[in-house]
Formats: sequence, structure tokens, C-alpha cells
Amino acid sequence: MPNIDIRQVQNAQELEDMFYQRWLVLRSPLGMERGSERDNHENGACHIIAAKGDRTIIASGRLRELSPELGSISYIAVLPEFQNQGIGTKLMEKLIAQAKEKNFQSLRLMSRINAVHFYQNLGFVEQENPFDYLGIPHVFMQLEF
Repeated sequence: MPNIDIRQVQNAQELEDMFYQRWLVLRSPLGMERGSERDNHENGACHIIAAKGDRTIIASGRLRELSPELGSISYIAVLPEFQNQGIGTKLMEKLIAQAKEKNFQSLRLMSRINAVHFYQNLGFVEQENPFDYLGIPHVFMQLEF
């Protein structure tokens, strides 16, 4: 794994850079416009990034509260050239640790079908039948603490 720093977003410019990285990985390949990588739950959420030494954001994810007991992880995105190097796992471990610090009892996420095994390796369990989201099969998954 390359030398990276996994931490919370630190300022407005870094947040904008993270949104761009998120769009590059998750929305641009689907032909979606800039802005589609954001939703109405960005404020108050915990944004975690993985940045290389030159501060380039190579991975990102978001944790937010759904209820005092339940957190949601979303927008997990690793640049293609950095996938399969353990960066996504480290990012998820940081988000899970943040969830435990917030005293959540469980975490929920929506996984693309091709990423289910990745989340299963972290302890997440499929909760429902697959469904279509943005033209891609997804499934809800949950992790209990």
C-alpha cells in the first residue's frame, strides 16, 4: 500500500476536492454530471479521505447518523489505479471506528453487487433483495457491533 494519510476532511477546498474525486469514481463513468455526487446529507456528515503525500485525494467515504443507534456509510470511492491495494479497507476501518466512537450500535450501507464481497470481508451482511439504483444492481448491507 502506498504511503497515505487516512483522516477527516480538514477544510472547504479539501471537501471540494473530495467531491470531485467522488464524482470521478462513482458518477462520471455513468455519464452523470458534476453535482450528482452530492446529496442533501453532506452537512454534519463525517467525510473521511485517503490522501497521498502530495495531498491528492485517492479515496473517500462518508459516515452520517440515521438515528442515535444507526449510522450510514456511503459514497465509498477509490480511484481505479489505487484499488485492490488495501486502501478501501483502511478507509472503511476508519469509518467503522468513527461509528463506534459515536456509539452507533450498527451501520448500514448500500452496496453495488460487484462490491458485496468487499463489505462481507469487513463483517457486513446482506439485508434485502437486490434492487436497481442508477441503473446498477445494489443491495443493503448491515454491520452490528
